[in-house]
Amino acid sequence: MKTVALAFLAFICPVLNTVRAELPVQKTDLLIVGGTESGWAAAIQAARQGVKSITLVLDGDWLGGQYTEQALACVDENKGPGKVGWGVDWHPMKRSFHRSGLFKELMDRIEAFNTQKYGSPMPGRPFHGPSTFRPAEAEAIFRELLQPYIDNGQVTLITRHYPVKADLEQTGAHPRLTGLWLAPTGSEQPDRHIQAPLTIDASDWGDVIQLAGADFELGADPRSRYHEPSAPVDLSDYPANEMNPITWAMVVEESDGETPIPQPERYDDRNFVRTSKLSLAEMKHLKWDRPVKLGSIPHWPDKGKASPRQLSIFTVRRIVDGETSNDQRTSILLNYMLGQDYPLERLPRHVVDALEATEPGASEKNIVLMTRPQRQIIFEDAKRHSLSLLYHLQNFVHERAPDKTNSFRHFHLSNEFGTADHLPPKPYIRESLRLKAMYMMREQDGRNQDGPHKKFARERFSQVLYPDGLFAWQFHYDFHRTGRAYLKAEGNSGPWIDYEKPGRNTSLVSDRSLFPLRSLVPVEMDGLLGAQKNVGYSSIVSAAIRLHDQCVAIGQAAGATAAISLQHDIAPREIPYDREKLEQVRTALCGGSQTGVALLIWPYRDLAPAHPAFIAVNRLAARGVLPLKIREVNFQPDAAATPAWREQIQRRAIQSVNVANLPLMFNENLSRGEFCQQLWAGLKDLPLLPYTCLQPDDADADGIPDRDDPTLFTPGEPVQWSNHKPVNPPDQDGILNLKKNTSIRRINFAGKKTPPLTGFESDQGAVVDPQRRFGWQRDLRQNVRQRKQLPEAYRDTFVFTRDHDRWECTVPNGVWQVTVCVGDSGHDQIGQWVTVEGSQIIQDLATTAGSFQESQVQVTVKDGRLTVEIGKPDAGTNTCLNWITFEQITTADKSK
Repeated sequence: MKTVALAFLAFICPVLNTVRAELPVQKTDLLIVGGTESGWAAAIQAARQGVKSITLVLDGDWLGGQYTEQALACVDENKGPGKVGWGVDWHPMKRSFHRSGLFKELMDRIEAFNTQKYGSPMPGRPFHGPSTFRPAEAEAIFRELLQPYIDNGQVTLITRHYPVKADLEQTGAHPRLTGLWLAPTGSEQPDRHIQAPLTIDASDWGDVIQLAGADFELGADPRSRYHEPSAPVDLSDYPANEMNPITWAMVVEESDGETPIPQPERYDDRNFVRTSKLSLAEMKHLKWDRPVKLGSIPHWPDKGKASPRQLSIFTVRRIVDGETSNDQRTSILLNYMLGQDYPLERLPRHVVDALEATEPGASEKNIVLMTRPQRQIIFEDAKRHSLSLLYHLQNFVHERAPDKTNSFRHFHLSNEFGTADHLPPKPYIRESLRLKAMYMMREQDGRNQDGPHKKFARERFSQVLYPDGLFAWQFHYDFHRTGRAYLKAEGNSGPWIDYEKPGRNTSLVSDRSLFPLRSLVPVEMDGLLGAQKNVGYSSIVSAAIRLHDQCVAIGQAAGATAAISLQHDIAPREIPYDREKLEQVRTALCGGSQTGVALLIWPYRDLAPAHPAFIAVNRLAARGVLPLKIREVNFQPDAAATPAWREQIQRRAIQSVNVANLPLMFNENLSRGEFCQQLWAGLKDLPLLPYTCLQPDDADADGIPDRDDPTLFTPGEPVQWSNHKPVNPPDQDGILNLKKNTSIRRINFAGKKTPPLTGFESDQGAVVDPQRRFGWQRDLRQNVRQRKQLPEAYRDTFVFTRDHDRWECTVPNGVWQVTVCVGDSGHDQIGQWVTVEGSQIIQDLATTAGSFQESQVQVTVKDGRLTVEIGKPDAGTNTCLNWITFEQITTADKSK
């Protein structure tokens, strides 16, 4: 990719030749380019660590990146198969971790503001959320958190500037970035020259990385590059400009009357086949030149039904629910996959023509490599496309909607951005360039191994937990549709919709993972760190590390790394090989500072920053002192610390420090968290056993070069992904022995569409009747499901209740052996209850997706009816009953 960087430099040579030599030089300790959430976090973190002079350069006026100037006003944060807090029910993933670090500080302030103004910390009640905010109000909070460091002189803010030239030194083993020349936006002539020993690139498109000539990658990675299982083998259908699409988000707010927007240029309803169910109903017959998948969601709720969380365009990312908020005015974020995304390949003819007029071949360039004027051509068409979607909702959908109470004709574009078109200053940017870093994170390092896609995933730590990990993350590998399909009859002069390319989807999920320091550091350049979305990972992994909290954490990690490098006057590349310096970076992020919330380093589910043991557990885990089992994602800090567990940890602790013996005294009867606190207090100031580098560029001498070795100091084989389908114990697999046994009755709970199963009687949720002689106290036919995840239908189907329901079957009196199975092949379920003849056999049970619980009991029937009750007495959670078997052991006479 070096040739790409050189081509970019050649393009800007005419600009560089006009630079005034007499421009005065400004000095700063740390230069940060980009006012994104990552650049903002890096500045605060470095200031808190005592860096005296930090210069933060923005190419606009807004701090906060995707929160603010990109208008992504519905927070997306780390998610996985487990659950901490609220998560949308339709999604197989829930919030993975407790909020921590600067992200928690920011969200606490945003939600406190929301409570004061709107009456709720989460006023939008969106289907996809739950936390929302108005972008302009969030920007004020970003500025408020940074302001103390501006006021004390540590941080200098330069707005409406961008870099146009880089200063480089070639004296050491690696080229070194030493400064940047900045020009005002709208100009190519620099008016500032800033020199710094270290620069962080937190820009939207990797501006500094490109100017400096550092190596980077973009577009799709071929499988041959990183051996990722879902990477394409052949890139013939993945042109250089194919990547995660941009989206020009819109914020609309409730009007007093109808406020339709004017019809945008080149408007065509046929661009919006998937936008709503009403759109799809009339246009699903259209023929496209690529294999598109159709689907849509409802438009808006009917009168009186708008407030609850529900799936519709109106409520999927609602910012403020006017029916429940103090101001009684609804505002909505329009940013969703069904028609608004703007793919970056196969551009429309009018866009191609405009780009080619600037430079031959410009329409085939990746957007990362485009000049600012060329990107603006893309941006203007993406804006037009989003406005066309709003126009479609206000007209085509409005005209066809039976109930127009909540129509988007009653909404107008927010004026909070201060722009002439009332749109945010920037599009939502999902993917930038990828810094060629000391280590490039690969799909196989962290992809879940429980099955072929995310519906099979159960909670576990990732296959690789990097030794230089700085923070925890988890998400699915989330590609919006990257391809563009045109009507067969009209080509790229006509309407288009996006389509999903192989391997570019949302089907795969990571496990609980770490982000390594090495992925911030260029492989062949000093004086530079990556941040925001300009870091070291493959294209596939970039799709999973791009969320609000993740970008804040990346910036915070970059700021801490920069501060330690500056403090010791060392290059950041030295830190992963220096255990003491690495621990200093971790101390800055998670070390008990009174000026901020500690950052979660290790991906435990149940540790919140407020817990007294939070820092000790995180730091001990990152050092490798705590024993790790891949499924034990809860640390359980309040459980008792057993003698065997304590002994194991003490032994590992001794092996981590460079002292002859470890004279530590511990109290008795400690919890696990208390034990870790006492251990950490005695351990944290002791010298560490240094890493041993056995060979240059191959520290552990395992034949894997360090640039490809995720673990550095642990010899092993190259990491490969494989499908490790979990093997449940016999009482948790839901599988029955179906050998013929006429004395056993088997009842399968399934709907009408499930064919009859040999050896089973079928219960479809109907009320008990005298002819069938078994059934429910009330009609549960709407509560029967089949997930189509497993080959055995009797495991794949179930009847469920969120209340308390009773099933009965007429049987002779006597002693019966009864076995029940609960669980859900597709989703986690919590709080499941089952009683048989009054005997509680399942109580408050949680099952993960694809796992089950079988429970057996002997009961005495005295009234001629076998009675099974499911669901908590006070309701509130699902109980999913798959099947029941029962066999009479003794008759009534023998049981007396």
